[in-house]
Amino acid sequence: MSNLRNNKYLAYLALYALYLLQWALGLISRVQRIDIGRNKKNIYIALTVMYAGFIFYLSSQSQLNLPSSPFDLPILDRMAALLAALGLDSIIVFAESVYRHQHMPKLAHVGIYFILGILLHLTFRNSEKALLRRYPAIFAFAIGILYGISDEIHQSFVPGRTPSVIDVVANGIGLVLAQIILLLFFIIYLHRIRQRADRD
Repeated sequence: MSNLRNNKYLAYLALYALYLLQWALGLISRVQRIDIGRNKKNIYIALTVMYAGFIFYLSSQSQLNLPSSPFDLPILDRMAALLAALGLDSIIVFAESVYRHQHMPKLAHVGIYFILGILLHLTFRNSEKALLRRYPAIFAFAIGILYGISDEIHQSFVPGRTPSVIDVVANGIGLVLAQIILLLFFIIYLHRIRQRADRD
């Protein structure tokens, strides 16, 4: 009887996987027909919403089963083999010690919200609203920090998770770093365009 139940669950799982695959293939075929230049705004919105959903999913987990080493992941495992072949074992040791460090979760918050900050900035920079286009960094930080606070409130309802002000601060650091790096990038980019225009 238990074997029948297990087979039933496996069949449902396979069916849902096929539905997901069908949806993904349909999405890919639609994306191939999109004129990226004209639909850049919608693409950034979709990426930002999906990434925010990914953060929500992570926060919904009572316990994240992280690998004991970052090099347990297949891609990073190959990178570790390459570093070892080059005699750079010290980089592997350093990366593993940083990964196991007690402040690693806070660094993860900084990294996760750094990416969110970049996506929010690009979404606002490509908005149809002039005000959003003019101050993308301010709006990206404001929306990002509000999302971070709502995420901590959400965690208070998840068993085994607790909200933390320090996590909100780490999220804010990631958002600020993203804005600084993007603003520097755009300043350098505009400076180079002006230099080329002056040469011509």
